[in-house]
Amino acid sequence: MTEDLLDYWVRLIRPLFPANAWIVARYDGDDHVIEIDWKLDTDPARPNRRSRKIRITISDEAIEDYLDRDRQERDLFETRLKKLIHERFSHCDANLPAERNPSASADKLLIARETLNA
Repeated sequence: MTEDLLDYWVRLIRPLFPANAWIVARYDGDDHVIEIDWKLDTDPARPNRRSRKIRITISDEAIEDYLDRDRQERDLFETRLKKLIHERFSHCDANLPAERNPSASADKLLIARETLNA
């Protein structure tokens, strides 16, 4: 179920990012990690330059809470997730080029149990 859920969340948030976004979903322990970046196409001298990486981590506890909900509560959880991601990343400039140190250039968001249950 969790692999299907991870794929589902990727499909859920994909429309919030540019059409050419490269999205990678993976597990980090019991957490789900979704990493997003895209080609900038803003510098003809560097046609393959990429945006800053966005890293969204959904904690194991948030996943458990989601799975314990009925359909209506899951819909609300999904709406909150999309709103949070939209608000967080529509105001930052992810179109800035990536830094040489990947961990320093990642814009990170942790979705914890408390994040979406508020």
